[in-house]
Amino acid sequence: MDYVLRINETIHMGSDWGRVYDVKGELNFENARGVCKIRTLTDKLLLEADCTMDKNRLIVWVRGTDSLKLSRKVLRCKYDVFLQTEGQTIKLVMGMMTIIPDVSMH
Repeated sequence: MDYVLRINETIHMGSDWGRVYDVKGELNFENARGVCKIRTLTDKLLLEADCTMDKNRLIVWVRGTDSLKLSRKVLRCKYDVFLQTEGQTIKLVMGMMTIIPDVSMH
């Protein structure tokens, strides 16, 4: 059975983008870490988000300064979020991401 959440997202260049995922299940979160990568539709890496674990919560964050580095030529891309624990890698979320090139002023 496939338990991967499929969520499409939007990121505005120059703005922070963040999500918090509550991970349920009998997992050992002691040395767990998250990985979130944003890629072009042809799998070229655009950026990797900062990921932090807080007990069973995975916090994924892209700083506005990093989102400014996204190419204005790429308006649609894909992303995925993984949880890596001792002995296993679990894909939690995947989806398309729309990049809005209007730089946020707030």
